[in-house]
Amino acid sequence: METEWLNRLRNLLIALCFCLWPIAAIAQRPRVGGQHLVFTHVTVISATGAPAQPDMTVVLAGARIAAIGTSRSVSIPKRARVVDAKGKFLIPGLWDMHAHIGGEDGDDDNKEKAYLSLWLANGVTGIRIMDGLPVHHGWRMEMEEGSLLAPRMVIASRIIGGEMSAAEARQLVRKAKQEGADFVKVHDGVPRDAYFALVDEARKSGLAVEGHVPESITAAEASVAGQKSIEHLTGVAKAAPDDKQAQALFALFRINGTGQCPTLVMRHSYTVLDDPGLASDRRLKYVEPSRRKSWLDMQNETKSFPPDELPDRRETVRNEMRLVGEMQRAGVEILAGTDAVSSAAYVLPGFSLHEELAMLVQAGLTPMEALQAATRNPAGFLNALDNRGTVDAGKLADLVLLDADPLQDIANTRRINAIVINGHLIDRKALDQMLAGVETVMSH
Repeated sequence: METEWLNRLRNLLIALCFCLWPIAAIAQRPRVGGQHLVFTHVTVISATGAPAQPDMTVVLAGARIAAIGTSRSVSIPKRARVVDAKGKFLIPGLWDMHAHIGGEDGDDDNKEKAYLSLWLANGVTGIRIMDGLPVHHGWRMEMEEGSLLAPRMVIASRIIGGEMSAAEARQLVRKAKQEGADFVKVHDGVPRDAYFALVDEARKSGLAVEGHVPESITAAEASVAGQKSIEHLTGVAKAAPDDKQAQALFALFRINGTGQCPTLVMRHSYTVLDDPGLASDRRLKYVEPSRRKSWLDMQNETKSFPPDELPDRRETVRNEMRLVGEMQRAGVEILAGTDAVSSAAYVLPGFSLHEELAMLVQAGLTPMEALQAATRNPAGFLNALDNRGTVDAGKLADLVLLDADPLQDIANTRRINAIVINGHLIDRKALDQMLAGVETVMSH
C-alpha cells in the first residue's frame, strides 16, 4: 500500500514539474506589449526569395516585428533587450505541415504535450495536426492564453475515411464544423459519391478539404474538385516524372492551387527499417518506451520480408523524390511535413522536419526553396502570409536564430541558437532545459 502511494506521489511530482517548467521559461522572457527585443548585426534570411541581408537590426515590439533595417539606420528603443547576433542568421519560424499527436483515451497527456515541446525546441513554431480531436483545441487555447509553451496549431477534423454513404459523409463534415475543425481531413477508402458529397458539404461549411486521394478518384479529379492539399503523394506517386501526362497533372495542380505535402522523411523511414543503428539513435530518449518498442517491433518484422521488399521501397522513394523536384520546377506548391509522431517509425517531432528539408534539397529544391516549404509556403497555404511566413515588419515575431547559413547548407537549420515564439525569446540554454524536461517525462 505504501509503495502504491509513493508511486502516485512520484507521478504527481513528475506531472507538476512538466507543467511548471514551460511556465518558468515563459516568465524569463519579455512580456508581450512590454520590453522591446532587438537583434543587432544579424544576417536576415527573409524567406521571400531575396538574398540574405547582412548586418541588419531587427526590432520586436511585443508579438510583432516592429522594424528591420541596416544596423546603421535603425534606432534601438530605450530599455530594449539587445541580442548581439553578429555571425548569426535569422529565419522565419518553421512549420511541420503534417503532424500527428495523441489525445485518444489511454494516451499519457504529459507525454503527448512533451512532443509539442520537441517541435518547439527544434525551431518548429507551427504544426498542422492531421487528425484533430477536442483535446487539441484545448491545447491550442492554452497556448494562446500563455499557459502552455507550444507551437501554433492548425487542427484538422477527425479523419474521414472508409466506407460511407454520401449522406454520412455530409454528416461527418457538419460534425467537423461543429467541433471547430479548421479543415476536413479526407483519408483512404472513401467511395466516389461520398467523396464528392464531402467536398460539396465542406464548401458549403467554409472548410477546405485536405489529405489523401481516395482510390475511388484520381489526383486530377481531386484537384479539379478543389481539394487543397494532397498528402504523401497519394494518387501521384506512380507518375513518371518526365511523362507528358505527369507534366499536365502538375500544371493542373499549379492552376488549381493544389499543394503537395510529400512527407519524404516518412516515406524514407520505411526503406531503412533494416538498419540496426536506428535503435541506438540518441534522440530516442525523447520518445516514450512504448513507442520505442513498437518501432523496434517494426524493425524485427523486416526479417521476414521477401528479399526484394526493401529495395523496391527504396526505388519507389527515389521516384517520389524525382517527382517532387519536377513539381517544384513546374510551380507546384511544396509543403514540408513529416507525419511525426504517430505513424512512421523513427520519425521524431521537430528533428525530422530538418531531415525533410534535407531530402527536399536532395530532390532538387534549392536551399531557399526548401526553407520556403517550411515557412513562406505554409503561410500562403493557410491564407496567413500577411501575418507570418517571412521576416518582414508587421508580421508575427516567430523566428529562429541560427549559428550558420542555411542557404549554404540546409543542414544548418539544425544549428539553433535561439527561437522566438510570439515575440518571446527562448535561448539555447532554455531550449536545452526544455529537451531535458522532455527526457525526464518520457523516462517515467
